[in-house]
Amino acid sequence: MANRGDRAQDRRNNWNDWHGRHYNHHSHWHHGHWHGHWGPGSRWNYWWNRYPVLTAFGVTTWAVNRVGWAFGYNRYDNPYAVVVVDNGSFNYSEPLVMTPDETTLAGDPDDTSPAPAPSEEGMSNFDKAQKQFYDGDYGASLSSVDAALKEMPNDAVVHEFRALVLFAQGKYPDAAATLYAVLSVGPGWDWTTMSSLYPEASVYTEQLRKLEAVRRSNANDSAACFLLAYHYITCNHNDAAISQLKQLVALQPKDQLAANLLQQLDPEAKIPNQPELTQPPEAVAAISQEQLQGKWSAQRSTGQTFQLSLDDKGKFSWKFSADGKSQEVRGVYAIDKDGVLALEMNDEGTMLAQLDVKGDKMDFYMLGDSQGSAPLQFTR
Repeated sequence: MANRGDRAQDRRNNWNDWHGRHYNHHSHWHHGHWHGHWGPGSRWNYWWNRYPVLTAFGVTTWAVNRVGWAFGYNRYDNPYAVVVVDNGSFNYSEPLVMTPDETTLAGDPDDTSPAPAPSEEGMSNFDKAQKQFYDGDYGASLSSVDAALKEMPNDAVVHEFRALVLFAQGKYPDAAATLYAVLSVGPGWDWTTMSSLYPEASVYTEQLRKLEAVRRSNANDSAACFLLAYHYITCNHNDAAISQLKQLVALQPKDQLAANLLQQLDPEAKIPNQPELTQPPEAVAAISQEQLQGKWSAQRSTGQTFQLSLDDKGKFSWKFSADGKSQEVRGVYAIDKDGVLALEMNDEGTMLAQLDVKGDKMDFYMLGDSQGSAPLQFTR
């Protein structure tokens, strides 16, 4: 297998070979039909039609969300978030993205060391949690899954399982907060995967009926609405899920995740209060790698700052600061003939952006952004 430096060079030589690949220790946990079909009425379809490079990179709305937050381009807002400190659980007001402590995300792009394997202690606790859940011991299962997350704090599969434990316990607001973070970075399980965690389907059905009863008794309970929509999608009850999501976007008009899920299931659905899509320029002058080399900086009116460094070897460094916190992303980059820049963060995702470069000024439009974010205006 080629090392990371060789793969980086291959991608610089061949644009279409830039596809991130990473180790997945949950390959048997399936996501089924979650990706949906973006129809002609979908806002997302605008990006597909205009930028076929999104297809070449396998970009989905989830990939855009994850990369947008990792680069600080978009802000993350979990409407159901609660901060849990006493048992060491994850702070769901923060997105599930890899951090420099867990991967070589902010390390040397030529680092040839293998990606770290999952923690043995974490996987052992996760296995224990699944058995306890199967046996109906939900309190013990929650303790075990929280112990697993101390070792693997950004493992979306473990978090999704945690949400299922909370659902089984009837802790719906906590389950919703957990699921929002999970679904913001990737699709949920299918019914085959979820049902395999129960001894009998009837056990799950009884728990679902309890959630439905809570939802019927409180029309304004957005957490229960979100949680029920998730379970309906998992069970492939799409019409019921659409009904819940339509109610949810009315209850939570700023919930972009609910809007995205609704558009996947019903591309013609009318969603109120959606931001206007930021329109990159129709045509830009050809951009060479040499034109981009150097150090660039940008700042948003909200106070966020960005520094982008592009060298002559196809490597980049991206730093951003917001709310007193800073993060750095490193990797390799390439520019195509149409002015689309690809920033790949060491096989952990790729930021795609339309550039408009004029001398020492550069407008940076993230492709696939459905939040209507203004472009970053860099200067060198």
